[in-house]
This record gives sequence, structure tokens and C-alpha cells, in this order.
Amino acid sequence: MRTGGWGAERSRTGIGLIELLALLALGALPTGAQGQSFESNPAYQTARGPISLRDMRPYNLLFLQFLPESADVLPRKANQFGLQLDLANNLLIPNPSGGATVVEDNEYQRLLFSWRRGLGKQTEVALLVPILWRDGGFLDSLILGYHRLFGLPGNAEDDPAGRAAWPQYRSILRIVDANGKVLVDQGNGFGLGETTLTLKRSLIRATPRSALAARLGLKLPTGNPTLLLGSGSPDAGLSLDARYNVGREIILYGNLGGIVMGKANRVPGAQSGMVQTLVGIEYRPNNRDSFILQVDGNSLAVRTGNGFADGAQTTATFGYKRVLDRHYVLSLAYSENGDIHNYTLNGFSGIGPDITFSFGLEWHP
Repeated sequence: MRTGGWGAERSRTGIGLIELLALLALGALPTGAQGQSFESNPAYQTARGPISLRDMRPYNLLFLQFLPESADVLPRKANQFGLQLDLANNLLIPNPSGGATVVEDNEYQRLLFSWRRGLGKQTEVALLVPILWRDGGFLDSLILGYHRLFGLPGNAEDDPAGRAAWPQYRSILRIVDANGKVLVDQGNGFGLGETTLTLKRSLIRATPRSALAARLGLKLPTGNPTLLLGSGSPDAGLSLDARYNVGREIILYGNLGGIVMGKANRVPGAQSGMVQTLVGIEYRPNNRDSFILQVDGNSLAVRTGNGFADGAQTTATFGYKRVLDRHYVLSLAYSENGDIHNYTLNGFSGIGPDITFSFGLEWHP
């Protein structure tokens, strides 16, 4: 947890915040489709899918990430566009005893544009283009206010000294190995992130009960490796995506991906491959609203040499989706790292940003 970042308070108040945002959306958004009931419109009865968000730890963003998806594919010639803003607040300054010194104290703002198109024959192509800002952010004082208001401690294992020991609004990304050699030392950064192309094809004919698909992914090195906004090399991978409807209200999702990472000469400690996982559950009390819980994980993208920082890379995401009308779907979400439980349940959430807030809109022309 962080004492002056969004970290500790939101781990105790985050669920309340997302529920409040959901209630506001429920009150502010339209309540009916013009001239057509939800029950008679198939557009409102499809699976919404998991939230398009994975562990946004800085080093994960350098390589191919299969963002969570349902196994369903778009019909031939159908298009889906998306615009998503993700705000990730990082604070990871673990004890360096016996290993490297790791400092991840910054915020990332990512604006992600996505386009998907159905090609027919149960096949879909997608393009995802991110713009990244790494800076000191604006959330530290808000977190500090929460801590003071509720008297919450901020010295979990990811930051034993506590946020009060550090200046606010810093932008530091640093690794110093056990011999004192500086491997990474970055401040602010802005620019295009790593562009991703995917091709998804159904492996079985999708039904209202279930779907299974394979997704091929290619990451293009469009991010600046000098600023650590990209790895400088292409990556490729394969993901298996599954959906299973338990009933009318409960939908289960699973993703399992393998990545072959290109040689990242400018990223010390970069690994050659990565495994990515996701399990998620969606609850749909009606045809407009979806409440989503998902847990994503991945093997190390970069080995820092610090035993704690190189631990389980997992985050838990609590999300909400709202169908605005037959063309638009709103998504709101936030993700937690392991300080929500002081790193006692690393299979649920472990090493990742202190918190990530996500706001998205997808539309179907």
C-alpha cells in the first residue's frame, strides 16, 4: 500500500467507489431502447465479455499482452470500435535485502483505441493502438487524504517505508542490481505504445451456452525503447479463449496465452517468453447491466533480481458494463494488487500497480 498514492485507501474503499459509479450510471443513462424492448432485441442478450484490462505494471506494457476477451467473434463485415482510458498508479519499493533495488513510483495514463472486424467463417481481426504517458500523476494527494481520513497504514510489503517517506508526484522507474550497477533509470515518458494485431478464429461453433476460439497475436515495436515505452522488438503469441454460460445470469471466461518475446536489448532482464492467464465471471441481473470479477496473471516479463518484485504477477479487476443503447456499451473498472490483503493471497492479486482505474466506451456502427 502507499501512504500518499491511491494505494491503501482504495484497497478498502475501491469497491464502494465502483458501485457508486455504477449507480450514477444507472441513474444518468437512458432506460430503454427506442421502439424496442430489451427482451426482443438480440443485441442486448449477447455476452459482454471480460474487461479489456491486464496487469499494467510498467514492464508488462513493453511486450505483447492478450487483453481479456470472450471467445465470441463478430459476424462478417461487422465492426466494433473502442476507446479506453486507463490510469495506473504504481508504487513498488520493496526491501532490497539480498537482491536488487527496485523503485517503481509513477503513474501511467494509457489511451487505447481498438478496432475489430468480422471476416466471416467465424474469424475476426483486431487492431489495438495505445498512447502512453508516464509521469508523476495527480492521485498521490487524494490517497494521502484517504489515509488521513480513515487512519489507514501504508507500509505493506511493496513499500515497507510507507508513502509518507517519499515525495509526492514522483516519476521514477529504476533498477539497481546487487553490485550497485544501474540497469534502468527512467523518468517521464510520452508517446505511442506497442501496437497489437490479432486474428481470432472459432474452434467450435459458438452457441448461447459456450464458445471456444484461438487468437493469434503480433506486437509491433512502435513504442520508443529509449524511453521504455516499448521493447524495440516484435512479439508473437497464441491465446485460447473460452466462454461458458452457467445460466441466464452467470457467464464464465478463461484465457490462456503463450508469448514468444523478441530480443529486447534495451530492456535489462527481459525474458524470452511469457505465459498469460485469465479467469473471469460475469453476473447479469438484467439485459443492460453486467458486474464482472476477473483475475489475470503472467509469468515475468522482466526479471529485476529482487525476490519480492519478481513474485506472482497478478491483479484482480472489479468491473461494471452498461448497455447504453443498441450501439454503445460503457465499461468502468478498477484493479488491485496484493496490498489489498497484504500479499497473503497472491493467486488473487500480487505484484502490479497499486490501483488501476479504467473507463471505456465501445460502439457498434
